[in-house]
Amino acid sequence: MKEFSNDISNEEKYHSMSINVDDNQINEINTSLGDISDNQILNKNTIKLLTYNFFSRPPPVNTNGTDYKDSRLNDFIELLPYFDIICFQEVFTTFNDRKHRLIREGAKAGLKYYVSAKVPSFFSKYISDGGLLILSRYEIVENDTYDYYLNVSGDCVSKKGILYAKIKIKDKYLFLFNTHLQASYYDESQTNINTTIQVRTGQIEELINYVYNKILTVPRHEIKKGLVLIAGDFNIDAHDNKYVKERYILPKYNISEYELLKLKLNKLGKVIDLMEKKYNDHLYTFGNNDKPEYDHVLTGKAELNMKQTLDYIWEIFPDYNLDIYKNNSDKYYNSNEDEENLVDEKNKIKVLYDTLKVEEFLIKNRPYQQLSDHFGVSVEFFATY
Repeated sequence: MKEFSNDISNEEKYHSMSINVDDNQINEINTSLGDISDNQILNKNTIKLLTYNFFSRPPPVNTNGTDYKDSRLNDFIELLPYFDIICFQEVFTTFNDRKHRLIREGAKAGLKYYVSAKVPSFFSKYISDGGLLILSRYEIVENDTYDYYLNVSGDCVSKKGILYAKIKIKDKYLFLFNTHLQASYYDESQTNINTTIQVRTGQIEELINYVYNKILTVPRHEIKKGLVLIAGDFNIDAHDNKYVKERYILPKYNISEYELLKLKLNKLGKVIDLMEKKYNDHLYTFGNNDKPEYDHVLTGKAELNMKQTLDYIWEIFPDYNLDIYKNNSDKYYNSNEDEENLVDEKNKIKVLYDTLKVEEFLIKNRPYQQLSDHFGVSVEFFATY
């Protein structure tokens, strides 16, 4: 984790504003900043988190001749003050400085703490880092990275994995995991698609094991009054995917990829898909291109109008009665049982489920209609002393 020291202006007003913007709204945002101290902002009770695949691939990779990467970045930088914590995917460092610009501009907007995916060594088989980045207005007191064992097809050149941040919010902690799983490329053969699905299934197991091992190192009372979230681009559609002819991944499971993901996450305890919790359904976050105001520039031809939900925020409630924890009780951090029992349910970090929102980030007066080929997903949570 690294920190920038910058003053911040009043972003509280932003939470009620639309985030689909044109030039006039951006100018309005820039001129509406009032005087307010860092402490006033950090002491507020509602924190807003965003997960966003920003589609900032390294050059010379592009769609339809250009991705307007720098222009889209300039537009998004103006919106940084809306959020308190941001999980980015696809912000790659190879042959460009866009990730560094996000970090610098984030600091100016008050998101002065960050943790980033590691750049591969010169002798690595990877050309690019995993594209992950977490920006936070609150102190990141612990961080870590994990690289998935295998990536294939178009993903084989990037070091995909997991970014972990333990973030101190008042006297509590958010345990945040940001990830980007193997993609499937639907202009490839069915054999290749099936291979990407199997690799992704293996990455889910790696994710579960990584989160589990992190939970083991944390005092239980911190988990009990804190919040565990897994966010990112899972490249798993919550809907029946008509583009995968073989819907059932592996005969031994005989369930959809999304159902398998949920089943495996339940190994950690109770799991809530925050979008499903609010809507009892899933809104599209990718390939929603059937309206003129939606993207027709950034999305590849093979993916237009696919209408998928690929981006998620999961809330995890570890169940220490499960065998996965009981069998490794000797590895537990020695948590004080009295501290556990004294945790006040009213004093826990609480997700405000009704605040979950698919952030389309539509924009006018540009040669592109969206700031990415994905929509973002945001949610707010409540924390008091």
